[in-house]
Amino acid sequence: MKNTLLRAMVLGCVLTAATGFAQDKTTEKPQRNGEKMFEKLDADGDGKLSKDEVAKAERPMLKDKFDEIDTNKDKYLDKDELKAFREKQMANRKKKEDQ
Repeated sequence: MKNTLLRAMVLGCVLTAATGFAQDKTTEKPQRNGEKMFEKLDADGDGKLSKDEVAKAERPMLKDKFDEIDTNKDKYLDKDELKAFREKQMANRKKKEDQ
């Protein structure tokens, strides 16, 4: 009887801990893939991507379209420019699909 009670208490503790852990995970704000990619490419951590950083990252599309994406012509890509370019690409893709 004592053995069964002990097992029930241990199981209850495990389930309570697992529930708490699962709840903690869901309250974390997930980081978007674009932000992760940007941080990975931003080798010097200055919040912008230089042509050298893009070239070293072996991202052919970013390298080829760098000047088009760099709308303010400061020779760097920032998160807003990349987001605008990505949205433009998605809109163009959707437009083609709708035709």
